[in-house]
Amino acid sequence: MAQKLLTPQEAATLKGVTRSAIYKAIAEGRLPHTRILGRVAIREDDVQVWEPIKYRGRPGRSGGREPGTRLSDETKARISEAQKHRWTQRKREDTNNSRTSKIQ
Repeated sequence: MAQKLLTPQEAATLKGVTRSAIYKAIAEGRLPHTRILGRVAIREDDVQVWEPIKYRGRPGRSGGREPGTRLSDETKARISEAQKHRWTQRKREDTNNSRTSKIQ
């Protein structure tokens, strides 16, 4: 009996992950595949057996929160103030740089 071959998009839909997760698993060697006329083909049986890794984002970026928890209003306000401060600093630097370039 012939094996059914899936595209990365079909495999992603079947497993409930993104297409890029499929390509990442292929690149890491965790999901066997073949190329037919330059296109990636994955056996349906291999997709059924494959278990995606649950990535938790970039380390140190969660701010000590558990995944899925919401930011408090206080934290949102603090972040917003920090963003305003950085924007103001950049604006000043740009203004100073443009003045010095005109002088020279």
